[in-house]
Amino acid sequence: MIEIKRISKSFGDRLVVDDVSFTFEQGKTNLIIGESGSGKTTIMKLMVGLHEIDKGEILYDGLNFPTLEVKEKQEVRKKIGMLFQGGALFDSQTLEQNVRFPLDMFTDMSPAEKIDCVNFCLEKVQLSGKNDLYRANYRVE
Repeated sequence: MIEIKRISKSFGDRLVVDDVSFTFEQGKTNLIIGESGSGKTTIMKLMVGLHEIDKGEILYDGLNFPTLEVKEKQEVRKKIGMLFQGGALFDSQTLEQNVRFPLDMFTDMSPAEKIDCVNFCLEKVQLSGKNDLYRANYRVE
């Protein structure tokens, strides 16, 4: 279970996330929905440690994520999947390289296991066999 407890985040004078709390239950589809500029992406980045929270707690199965050591954070991140809207892919890398990137960073999978995972993921989004294409050269039909 993921619990977000009263988190806040400012960038300079701009308060982006103000006293937000919610719980994601395991085995359920969980969404963060809101207007443009409401802090959705910032919340997601706080949840995985891409930004540090100013106040509050982020708990993964009771572990306070911001206080964990780097290796412990990596173990938690291995269990998280997240997709950002828009240009979240590296334009200079192929589809396969983009999908494999977090596997290279956060797993001990063998190269063969990574390719199996990449192919599985590409199949799920109707991009089977397009591993070597770059972002500008593919479309989902």
